[in-house]
Amino acid sequence: MGEISYSVVIRTLGNAGLKYKSLLDSIQSQTVQPEEIIVAIPDGYELDYTIGTERIVRCEKGMVTQRAVGINEARSENILVVDDDVEFSPDFVEGLHHFMTKNNLDCVLPMDGIPEPNVSELNLNLPFLKRVRGAITGQVFVSSRKSKFLDKITYTAGHRIFKNSNKLDGCYYCQCGAFQCFYLNTKVAKDVKFLEERWLENGTITRYASYDDPTFFYKIYLQGGTIAYSLRSRYVHLDATAGRRTKTKQEEKIIRYYSVAKNRTIFWYKLIWKQKTNFTHKVAAFCGGFYGTFNYTMYNLVINFMPKNWCAIKAMFVGYKEAFSYIKQLRRGV
Repeated sequence: MGEISYSVVIRTLGNAGLKYKSLLDSIQSQTVQPEEIIVAIPDGYELDYTIGTERIVRCEKGMVTQRAVGINEARSENILVVDDDVEFSPDFVEGLHHFMTKNNLDCVLPMDGIPEPNVSELNLNLPFLKRVRGAITGQVFVSSRKSKFLDKITYTAGHRIFKNSNKLDGCYYCQCGAFQCFYLNTKVAKDVKFLEERWLENGTITRYASYDDPTFFYKIYLQGGTIAYSLRSRYVHLDATAGRRTKTKQEEKIIRYYSVAKNRTIFWYKLIWKQKTNFTHKVAAFCGGFYGTFNYTMYNLVINFMPKNWCAIKAMFVGYKEAFSYIKQLRRGV
């Protein structure tokens, strides 16, 4: 396999408690140790636990800012990017690196969860109702057909995964994935220039950066990078919820509806619509954007018909309004 050169980049507020300690224990137990551990933490926050060899990087608070600053500080050939609330087995990085080199990838996405023992195949065919809901709301779209046209049509409507088999060792190409844990080439990560996308975390008191993961991974895709899932590589997301300040589920829904509506619309304009130069691609981009926005809006209207939920619907439309205001500023070059 050759020598593995990688940095670990952690985004934290320092208050994940024992879940952060579980992450540090996982790093220390790796069969191949990192060349450096970089912790991006905002000014005014302190770490509950430390290994003692970390390189602490201070920056402004923000999900995008902290992720970008940590990546930009990395010096190794590859990076294991993690949030502060995940844990994994001792051969985790070794397995990810082997999968990446074997399949000539730029980025590998592990799966959240513990695999069943002695299983060589995985059924990715979701139940019918979940597939319908996923395609409508933009959660997931699994296809066995490799198609550039489907890439353009489905991106804002769904997270597309291309599967050519159900083998657990198969290479499942994709455009997006979970942002809390992934492994990639350092140059590819830095070429994303993620600090330019700080608009993702603006607009709410919680700095909730909805659509930060699609933005990051899709920029890799636009640059010609190759991303795939490694189904055998597993981590456990402990979900520390350390960055959330909402007191009620209703408040969380309001922020989520607002942020998704706003950021998803801006994402479509900046990374899909503006990237298309000919008529056919423009039509495909428009169809994808209209499909995703219309279905997402109608779905939320249907499931939130009770008056007590109308505040979340109002927040969604405010998000759309502010997105179009932002797009107008971009078009004027402001």
